[in-house]
Amino acid sequence: MLVNQAIEHSDALRPASEVMQIQRLGVMRSTSLSFLRILFRKVMKEAWKIEQTTFNLDDEGYGEALYSITTPQGQYTFVALSREIRNENRSDRVISERWDVTFALCEGDISEKKLKRMRQELPKQEMGRGDVTDLVWSRANKSQRVFTHVVEALSKGMQPDLEIVYDIGYLFRTTAVYGNGKFGIAPYEKVKDNHTFSGAFQAQMFAVYMLRHFSFDMVEHIARKRNPQAAALKPEVKKLLGTGNATGLGMVPYLISHPKLLHQWVWIREIALARAKQQQPTNEICNLFIENLQRVRVFFEDAPIPNMQLFENPRDLANEIEEISKLAEKMNNAIQSTDNIFEISWTLFTDTVKEHFTVEEQELVNSQLIELYPEVITDLEHQTNADDRIHLVPEMPISDLRAIIKEQYEWVFQYDFTTPEARHYFWYRSVEKEEPRIGERGVDPGDEIAMPMNIAEQVQQLAAELETCPGEHTVASFLLKKPELRGIVRRIQSLDGLQYGEVQANLTGSDLLPVYLLQCKLAIFGAERFDPKSNRWVRITLFQGAPLVEEIGTSSFHDDWFYPLLPSSEEIK
Repeated sequence: MLVNQAIEHSDALRPASEVMQIQRLGVMRSTSLSFLRILFRKVMKEAWKIEQTTFNLDDEGYGEALYSITTPQGQYTFVALSREIRNENRSDRVISERWDVTFALCEGDISEKKLKRMRQELPKQEMGRGDVTDLVWSRANKSQRVFTHVVEALSKGMQPDLEIVYDIGYLFRTTAVYGNGKFGIAPYEKVKDNHTFSGAFQAQMFAVYMLRHFSFDMVEHIARKRNPQAAALKPEVKKLLGTGNATGLGMVPYLISHPKLLHQWVWIREIALARAKQQQPTNEICNLFIENLQRVRVFFEDAPIPNMQLFENPRDLANEIEEISKLAEKMNNAIQSTDNIFEISWTLFTDTVKEHFTVEEQELVNSQLIELYPEVITDLEHQTNADDRIHLVPEMPISDLRAIIKEQYEWVFQYDFTTPEARHYFWYRSVEKEEPRIGERGVDPGDEIAMPMNIAEQVQQLAAELETCPGEHTVASFLLKKPELRGIVRRIQSLDGLQYGEVQANLTGSDLLPVYLLQCKLAIFGAERFDPKSNRWVRITLFQGAPLVEEIGTSSFHDDWFYPLLPSSEEIK
């Protein structure tokens, strides 16, 4: 069957000229290949055991908690330290120095000696130091409105207001989740292969899931301290709460500086989509598709309206989903009435959607199409890693280098970098704020130390220099004369054949909206409830709707928890 075969032919995949447009990347939705979905299928399949081993919190919830995680491949510990901070010190900025909670995911059990050191170091975050047994360090702040409301409701013996819980969607919001050697913790190589958390950002996603679980224990604890007869959160209410996240410009340079990873993540998604589109629609599958679309429609109807209107209003998305559902109904009826069902295909359906609906709706349909065929991703979910090293091939003939540029970089020549508009922005890393930022040329200082984000301009410069270079000459001889172009040459050579490695946009143009790339990476992680606060940072929710710790290993698992719906009050009694 096609499902069990890798798709090798390029015409089965959407071209990079379509997929890697920044506007399309910016409206990608999470799929069953998102990192947190991959993680949670593993957790449920292997029936991980999660136990609270220490819970030393005072009446206001300040103190420490430890959880033991037992997996088939090893033992781990989640550590959460809760500290009192002033309201004015509570910030989503990376440069903040105080947080309500700092937390870590570590290998093995935690000795008293190590816990003592973590009490000193973990709350420092940027200024602290971990060790090689620490896989993840992070921090989070309370969503004051929801946290206070939930505690007050429980302490009165009641459940919190479902709409408040659902609209915000979390008790804690992270600002950064660090791994891969940051602060002296375990390097990427340690977990890359044959490890419980092998795969892109798996340890980070699990730490975020554990923070969610800790948040439930914390609010219930505080409520019980206020009233021994306090209510416990109902499971249906817990599932409406995930973990929040505030993400800024730092994610954009990551995507540009890790082009092989970007290609891999987009490639497995496109492979899955191509495989799904090649399946023959049936009435059963069509009914499931329509049912899923209706769930998503209600999700967007109930969603809060984002502050920034860079993206479609969720209500408009819901209306368009209703129209797409009608289109699916027509296909369903056609399957019943025709003798030649092979005239009906998902490719024709998605082509019709592409012709009549917005890019946001197109990508939403694509993500839902992948959901219909879980078998198409079974091999792909293990392919989120990639060798991200960039290599120079000095012996390559100039003619071959030109051929790669012609094949994969024709898009760069649409920009005119002699105009101020094309070079309006520059990217730099702020020494004071310790985070990537965008400056305006001629307005902000720092142009001379700009980060190499202007890929399109660099390729144009290289192409111009290559025009007079004989094709039989080697890259080595060329770079002896033009050493300043070594970086872009090496990048182009390393991405030969990796068509999804470049965002096809001018990242210094005056019309740039970085939030598109923030949403792209967050969708790959598994985020929803995108709430852009400007065109440079966004709030999202992770794990909203996910099964609870107490459900792990207790029943058969259906990976259909995404897009949770607001239950009625009768459903939680």
